[in-house]
Amino acid sequence: MPKNSSINIGSIEERKELLIDIEENLEPQAECCIYRVSNEIRKVNEEAYTPKMISIGPLHHGKAELAGMEKQKIRYKREFAKRIRKETWDEIVDFLEKHEQRIRNCYDETCKLRTLEFITMILYDAVFIIEFFLRVYYRDVRDFLVEKTNVRSNVWLDLQLLENQLPYFVLEDLYMIAFPNLNSRSNGEDYPASFLLLSYSFINDGELSGMPNKADFKHFTDLRRYIMAKNYRAGSEQSRGFIKDLPCALKLHESGVKFKRKEGDQCFLDRSIEKKKYCALIGIPWLEPEQHELQIPRFEVFDETEALIRNVMALEQCHYPFETHVCSYFEFMDSLVDTEQDVDLLVDAGVISNNLGDSARAVKMFNSLCSQIYFNDSDYYSIVKDLKAHYDNPWNHTKATLKRVYFSNLWRGTGTVAAIVLLLLTLIQAICSILQVV
Repeated sequence: MPKNSSINIGSIEERKELLIDIEENLEPQAECCIYRVSNEIRKVNEEAYTPKMISIGPLHHGKAELAGMEKQKIRYKREFAKRIRKETWDEIVDFLEKHEQRIRNCYDETCKLRTLEFITMILYDAVFIIEFFLRVYYRDVRDFLVEKTNVRSNVWLDLQLLENQLPYFVLEDLYMIAFPNLNSRSNGEDYPASFLLLSYSFINDGELSGMPNKADFKHFTDLRRYIMAKNYRAGSEQSRGFIKDLPCALKLHESGVKFKRKEGDQCFLDRSIEKKKYCALIGIPWLEPEQHELQIPRFEVFDETEALIRNVMALEQCHYPFETHVCSYFEFMDSLVDTEQDVDLLVDAGVISNNLGDSARAVKMFNSLCSQIYFNDSDYYSIVKDLKAHYDNPWNHTKATLKRVYFSNLWRGTGTVAAIVLLLLTLIQAICSILQVV
């Protein structure tokens, strides 16, 4: 077959590669930390990743449904101007111009906005965040965005969505430029000593315990992950592996596993198994066999909990693929929770605080969080291994049934023991009577 001389590597490249911007860098930059959530994960619950009131950064910039808050950004910029010197605006603009490319590199999608449009967007978004944080910090109830709880809560949640972020260094540096003398008074008002204090207080509902000395996070979604995982220590590589076939909480309970709230100021990712020796019949802690007690810190579930968790899990999938501590926790909880009875059991044990008003909603949340999530070796592997070994032992089921049926409380246990004693006495009497006859 004769060769078609019109087709060569040059014509092939021209046909394909001119469709894209040749100058565009197709590899993520080292600074990249703000991601578009993958379609597979987004389809599970699209609302959880989509801002409802305000757009921050380029990924949702210009959406018609969020246009109303653009006017509030202008208002906040004018109010913020009252806090700083007029010359400070030049310093802010100079900073943004100098770091424009670094800021662009933080996003996994190339922003098509030109320099002026891009810097304008970043400036108004950053100023809005700082001014809003200050107003919340000082409880400025004259401002409707602060006064109305539903509005404030929606903005609070929108500012923690993965696709709705500014790089943390931008906010931190602009705060320092705006307030260079943080220990002195400016316009007759004391400002928080650092943006870290201001932002940590806002994201963590005014609670400052566990605040680090230095901001070591990329943005507010990363800060939320830090708060979830603070003080958490992952297990060694030897104690990690894949989770599979873990029975649900109710089945484990029926095999004799006890669930208990882990007390103290614990990271909710922490968990441990305590093996306590109990007599199988009367519950006195001095004889064999062992009872497994799974201790888990209390986890509170509210309406906004699912969105916060989903965005942190999406961040781990993109940015921390080998440190998926939050993903591992909810993989573990997904295994424990299959039905409403599992939720009720964990609520009664103090492990879950369900503020959704309905156990079915909590079941749906736990069972859908891990959909389309990819897992590495789990931090909970060794615990799952112990629980499965306990569950697979038939004798543990027998002991648990005996305890549940005959020794569920003091009176039933006393009655059972009395019946056993009476039976033994009757048997002894019968044997004695037979011996006398013989």
